[in-house]
This record gives sequence, structure tokens and C-alpha cells, in this order.
Amino acid sequence: MPTHQDHTAPTPPRLFRAAGVQVRRYLIVDLNGQARSLTDHQLSSRRMLLSLHGGNKDWLIRHYPRMVDGKPTDDWDDLAVADAIKRQALFKTYHLSQAAHVRLRQKGLRA
Repeated sequence: MPTHQDHTAPTPPRLFRAAGVQVRRYLIVDLNGQARSLTDHQLSSRRMLLSLHGGNKDWLIRHYPRMVDGKPTDDWDDLAVADAIKRQALFKTYHLSQAAHVRLRQKGLRA
């Protein structure tokens, strides 16, 4: 017998994909598949962060609420969103370099 699951709040589609970091720029592939190279200054722009999330302000408020005196407000925390994007890009860069190292060190190769 199947159990009842709450389907009222589906997981949002992936809005952007972090591609890595290169010379103080965060590489992002946006919703339309366009590659963007963003600086720290650009990631501090609320308008840029909102565009990376497809203009979905409600999603940002739900996942990154601005807290005042320990209580959430009806706004989103732009610094938390920018930090999450930077973290994803750094994570991707690290794993790309690890994958390249593994490819170089395949079975039978000697360095």
C-alpha cells in the first residue's frame, strides 16, 4: 500500500550550474545554458542573484531568509546566496582537478 507523500512543494528545477573558478571569476551556466563569468562585485548584486535563480524571489526567501533578531523577514539574504554560489563553484573546481588527476593516473600508467 503506497504511503501518502506531500506533493504540494515540489523541488524546484536546477536554475543554474556552477562550472568552476578561474582567476577570481566564478563560472556559472545559467538557466538558458549561457556561460557566465561573474566577479565578486557582480555576485553582490541582488539583481544578478535574482536573475540566476530565474526571478524566483519566493524560492530565495524560503531557502535563504534574512534573519532579524532571530526571526525570518519577508526578504532573502543576498550574502548567503552569493556565498552558496561561490561555494558551489569552488567545489566544482576542486572535483574537476581531482577527476583530471585520476584520468592521468589510469591503470598501467607510471609517472
